[in-house]
Amino acid sequence: MSEQFGKIYDQYVEKIYRFIFLKVESQEVAEDLCSEVFVCCLEEFQKNSIENTQAFLYQVARYTIADYYRKRAGVKVVSIDEADDIFEEKPTQLQEAAVAAEMEEVRKALARLRDEYQNFIIWRYLDELSIPEIVQITGKTEGNVRVGIHRALGALREEMKERANVQV
Repeated sequence: MSEQFGKIYDQYVEKIYRFIFLKVESQEVAEDLCSEVFVCCLEEFQKNSIENTQAFLYQVARYTIADYYRKRAGVKVVSIDEADDIFEEKPTQLQEAAVAAEMEEVRKALARLRDEYQNFIIWRYLDELSIPEIVQITGKTEGNVRVGIHRALGALREEMKERANVQV
C-alpha cells in the first residue's frame, strides 16, 4: 500500500504544489499546505479506495487553501527576504530574477480573479488537464467548463492590461 501511495505522490506532488503556490503568498506556506493535502490523501487511502485520485487531490487542495485563508482571517504577510540577494547575484541569476518577477505579476493578476477562474486557468494551462478531467474535479458539465475557461482567460487578459496601465 505504501508503494502505491508513493506512486500517487510522485505523480501528483508537483501539480498540487503548483496549484497551491499560485493561490498563497509564499513557498513555505505552499509546501506546508501541500503536505497537508497528501497527509489527508494518505489517511483516506488507508481507509477507503479513491476512485479518481487526481480529482480527490485537487478537491482536498481547494478545501485546504480555503481553510488556510479562513484561519488567517485576511491577515497577509509579505516576505522580502530575497530582495537583498538579487543585488548580489550574477547576470544569469538576474535574468532568472526578471523572469520570476514577470511570473509574480502573472500570479498577482491571477490572484485577483475569482477563485473558480483561477482554478480553471491553473488546471487547464499549467497542469494541462483535459476538459473531462476538469469536469470530474468540478462536477460541472463540459460546456460549463469550456465557457468557464474562456471567461477566465478573458478576465486574466483584462487584469494584465489593467496592471500594465497602472504601472506605466
